[in-house]
Amino acid sequence: MKEDALEVLTAWTKALLVERNEERTRLQSLLEHASLKQRRAEGLSWSPVAVTAASYAFGGAMWSLECGEGGGLPNAFRVGSAVLLSPVGDEEASEALGVWPARVRKMRGLDMEVVLEGDGPEGVSPHHLKWTVDARADERSYNAMAHALSHWINTDSEADKAFRDLALGVAEQWPEPHAEDAVAGDASGLNAGQLQAAEDIWRRPQISLLHGPPGTGKTSTLVTAVKALIDAGDKVLTAGPSNMAVDVLVARFHCLGLNVVRVGHPMRVQQDVLDTTLDARVQQLPEYARVVKTRRDAAQQQRDADRHVRNFDAAQREARRQSRAEARALRKEAEELEAYLAEKVIREADVVCATLVGCDDRRLRGVKFDVAMVDEAAQALPPATLIPMRRAKRLVLSGDPCQLPPTVKSLGAEVLSNTMMERLVERHPGHTHLLQVQHRMNESIMAFGNMKFYDGQLNAHPDVGGRTLDGIKPWVVVDSAGCGFEEVRSKEGGSVSNPDEAAFVLDRAVEWLTAHPDISLGIVAPYAAQVETLREGWSDHLRAHPALRQTAVTIHTVDGFQGQERDAMIVSLTRSNDKGEVGFLSESRRIHVAQTRAKMACMLVGDSATLSTDAFLADLFDHAQKHDAYDSAWSWMV
Repeated sequence: MKEDALEVLTAWTKALLVERNEERTRLQSLLEHASLKQRRAEGLSWSPVAVTAASYAFGGAMWSLECGEGGGLPNAFRVGSAVLLSPVGDEEASEALGVWPARVRKMRGLDMEVVLEGDGPEGVSPHHLKWTVDARADERSYNAMAHALSHWINTDSEADKAFRDLALGVAEQWPEPHAEDAVAGDASGLNAGQLQAAEDIWRRPQISLLHGPPGTGKTSTLVTAVKALIDAGDKVLTAGPSNMAVDVLVARFHCLGLNVVRVGHPMRVQQDVLDTTLDARVQQLPEYARVVKTRRDAAQQQRDADRHVRNFDAAQREARRQSRAEARALRKEAEELEAYLAEKVIREADVVCATLVGCDDRRLRGVKFDVAMVDEAAQALPPATLIPMRRAKRLVLSGDPCQLPPTVKSLGAEVLSNTMMERLVERHPGHTHLLQVQHRMNESIMAFGNMKFYDGQLNAHPDVGGRTLDGIKPWVVVDSAGCGFEEVRSKEGGSVSNPDEAAFVLDRAVEWLTAHPDISLGIVAPYAAQVETLREGWSDHLRAHPALRQTAVTIHTVDGFQGQERDAMIVSLTRSNDKGEVGFLSESRRIHVAQTRAKMACMLVGDSATLSTDAFLADLFDHAQKHDAYDSAWSWMV
């Protein structure tokens, strides 16, 4: 039965509510029932905390906080995180002040800067109290997605409905672009497949789909296409599900000399593109001096209001009230001027870049773009992709549905795992441009994933297809069956580790780096507990082998490594048990991501007796045996 757009959007809305309520309930349960000691250990609370400075900034009161040793985990809260502040050790103050919502502005070790939502508690000096900082559920991303869902459900515009139905894959036909609408772009540096994809975007169809497997030059294709659209007079909004994905595009646009503006919190932006942020661009304008002066005047009025007076009478109370009112008025004036300057910067930009949720930024509301381009669209929750769609008339989706999907934590919300790009690629394969020449990895590293995910359509460019590291097989699967490498499940979070396998992996890393000290090496595992075991073991290796400190080694989860690349990769598959349970590894795309980060060498280590209960993993071991890429861990142990 054919899907209806409203049915799809309603299903996404229900699933989003399930996901939000699950997160809210889980966090609330931890905060209510876990002891302060447990909350500290989970990175959910700091207490006691001292206020070392208080001032006023855009958005509300700004406090600098310092957590004492043992009061919580260093760097427990991310920049932009939502938190609650409550006084401790003073029952009267606790009852009078309650809790104050805030957001983390800066985070470094056991020091934090927060911006309170509002002017902060009145009639009290925060320096004289101790405080607790608790995590709270962050509703911003859910609210942004809910706004977008509501828009596309309730729109009365026939043009919007047609655009929506096309993007959801429920339209009757895929419209063909008109040849006369084509843009003439500079295709130098693009291969034939990349050029074809760029030309589809240049012909200005309402939706373009670019499927870019690892190393195929997806970003180069997008940047070239966007440059041509801008040269033709289009205004472009580019977005991605993560700050890292967005910053990669920002850097490339900036190098081309485009007027690019990055919308987002400066503390979440990479250092090398910080000057492109909207905040930085606004502060570079001559008119910003007036904003600074107005804020300074507001701060002085607030200090006057908060100044201690020995004989506090009705006249003093009225003077304090007037000072506070004047401070609020001045802050509002500064805010309005800054908003005007932000609008000016955005209006003059060639291309605006933001995360998907960042596209709901109030400074972008009302701004219209010709094209919205979503990179890494196969990692984006469907309702999040709807957000930039609201801002434009045309949509470009770029990514790889064969890599990891977005994270969905709740049972009952699984429908959100099927991204908009994945839906469209499945429904319109003939209108999807698959880039087929990869420029990253040795062809042996590429081969298994190419067969399983791309029907053998990928080809390794001659410059990379034969690259190797002397003395190391480009791709090898090491079987630890029978070696006694047993998995261990942690008591706290239920994550899985395998200490003996971790030690084996790190020994292989030392061998590779001893032979090739100049390479970059990534070590990944599917479980956070195994990553922690690997990191602890690597710290021991660094103490024992000081020369290794000069080497470039990154240890992370598979999911955290998506979008990156290294000269060599070692993958610890971790699972080894009598029940044949493979857990996270049942998601075959996780293995695909792990090994396609490598350029010249990739080793996967795992227990075939456990892992071969999964059909995909059984095929992996079988492929290795057929291509002389199989070895046993016993080879290193005898």
